[in-house]
Amino acid sequence: MGGKSSLYKRIYETVRRVPRGKVATYGQIANIVGCTPRMVGFALAALKADDVPWHRIVNSKGTISLKDSDWGVIQRQMLEDEGIEFNEKKIDLARFGWQGDEY
Repeated sequence: MGGKSSLYKRIYETVRRVPRGKVATYGQIANIVGCTPRMVGFALAALKADDVPWHRIVNSKGTISLKDSDWGVIQRQMLEDEGIEFNEKKIDLARFGWQGDEY
């Protein structure tokens, strides 16, 4: 069990570094912590803490993966509240993507 909880902790620490008004992809976070994008998704789905900005993580196309759920609506609203703009359902990753400056 220690392995998964340690991985999730590293994922959460990395997601906390994504600044307000920026997004990162599941793949970016996975590359930083050394896991798969799917594991990042599992970690965010298991999230219990309020201090991890899960809403700033999107898929590699710049779209919300939770699109057909209430959480997808909430995620989009939270991103828009931070000034992130959508072109239809897509975010311009060149403009709003986090470059992982701390790494």
